[in-house]
Amino acid sequence: MNSTVQPNQAQPISPIKRTEPVGVIKEAIDKNTKDLYLAAALHCEGCRYKSVDRTDRTRMVFVFEGGDLADRVERDWYAQNLVVSATSYAASLRMMKSVIHS
Repeated sequence: MNSTVQPNQAQPISPIKRTEPVGVIKEAIDKNTKDLYLAAALHCEGCRYKSVDRTDRTRMVFVFEGGDLADRVERDWYAQNLVVSATSYAASLRMMKSVIHS
């Protein structure tokens, strides 16, 4: 059997392995949202609440610590795939509302 590749024959493609370069620190960028309900979902899922930005008088911006968890929650929220405990979400929503009114 001949092991040479024929011109019309597809060659197998090996998957490329991508790794983080050694010594690179992955920086978590804060997650900002004006959406009260997304803010409650982030809080409910365990994302660390940092502050609220009140510089815009018409809207407040909730600031959460960024990272993989915050990215996943936001992605699932907009894809309408996020599943959380109703009681935990209600408690987080009350907490976010208290931040607004304080």
